Amino acid sequence: MRMPEPTAHSVLLIRAVDTEPATYISFRWLDDPQHPEVHAIRDVELRRLVAQLDRALPGSDSGDGSLAIASALTGPFTRKLSEYALNEAIGRAVFPAVVRTAIVERSRRGSVTVRITPSRTLARMPLELAVIGDSRRLIEFADISYEPPAAIHAGRARIPEAWTDAVASRPVAYIVDPRLPAGSGLGQVLDWQRPGAVNAAVLSKYIAGLPHTANSGVGRIVGRWELSDDLVAKPSRLLYVGHISSTLDEPGSAAMHLTDDAAEWGYATVMNSAHLPFSALDLLLGTASPELGPADRSPVEPNRTGRSLWPMPPRVALIACEGGADYRSSETFGLVMAIFNAGAEIVTTSRWMLPSDEAFRVYCGLDSAPGPTTELALGVDATHRAADPVRALNDWQRSKFAQWQLDPGPATSPLTWAAMACHACPPRPLHRPHGAGDSDD
Repeated sequence: MRMPEPTAHSVLLIRAVDTEPATYISFRWLDDPQHPEVHAIRDVELRRLVAQLDRALPGSDSGDGSLAIASALTGPFTRKLSEYALNEAIGRAVFPAVVRTAIVERSRRGSVTVRITPSRTLARMPLELAVIGDSRRLIEFADISYEPPAAIHAGRARIPEAWTDAVASRPVAYIVDPRLPAGSGLGQVLDWQRPGAVNAAVLSKYIAGLPHTANSGVGRIVGRWELSDDLVAKPSRLLYVGHISSTLDEPGSAAMHLTDDAAEWGYATVMNSAHLPFSALDLLLGTASPELGPADRSPVEPNRTGRSLWPMPPRVALIACEGGADYRSSETFGLVMAIFNAGAEIVTTSRWMLPSDEAFRVYCGLDSAPGPTTELALGVDATHRAADPVRALNDWQRSKFAQWQLDPGPATSPLTWAAMACHACPPRPLHRPHGAGDSDD
């Protein structure tokens, strides 16, 4: 990769694809598009690296009392030396030396933005923390965002509304730990059901002090139709704090868990004969494909598209376990892609399971308010009020990284703040061959 004189602002596109016997990654500077750098990570090396990462991160969403959560809260990402060693290995494996040098050199002469479309095997890697040069991390040299595959722009159902002062002044939909049906098999993520629920109180007071939609709040009854009511009212943003689940390699299975019981109509599989998740497929199809839903009941509002029932505001934040699971399936589709299709431009969400504040209390003795996960929700919400939420999230993560460096431990661990990634999908014109038909959008 040659080094032309960089402009004041450099943009690096990273695109990865998994094949046999390696994962291939291309690095292309937008001011030098004819000279990309292509790098291969052999399967055996990548499997070893992924195994190390899996041991450091919480596992699948099996509850706060799970062994995986307890192990992660005392594991490599809560100790400074082991966290550095793992991310130094990620930096060496993913970024070839010539790319690391170019990022460092360009950052000295101007700002750098890195836009990433990861492969399935790279989807959970916190590339922001990868050691790039002089023992420093990628996020210390650049702003990082994630991009969906280009195909999302073809036939996109709703184009994002431009972010203006007028849009920013609208109420926000705060759907925080909605009440789950009895027998769902899921616990509430906050402590609002017990006396002295400190983190629930922090979030309730926070929401009460801001313009919010009718169904906003902590622990409220909010099903898909209450969510629809709030979204049709055109809020400026959506913040969801709660459970998200997905099944690997089942496109459309990723789902938010609202108050819907088993009698509700939808495309997801009912859980424990008690609860129907609100899935990416629901958001994509609405009620317009009844033949794909259950035959023994009908939707409340039939023959409606997903974009008309649940039109997404320009900015959406999902503070939940592995909300960005889209990239971990061979077909990139999940809640992030469905939310983009329904009209969002920015989606900020997590790449792995998030420990709850209760888990930090039980396993680490952390009982202050706000807890690490509540603080995460407040921090991400603040970034979505900024003019540039990508830069704002990176700035917030840089501040959290500085705290971690000064005082490493579970409370400051990357297990929470480094889980978040900002996915950006602004409107993009489609270039069609001469004579092709116009878009319906």
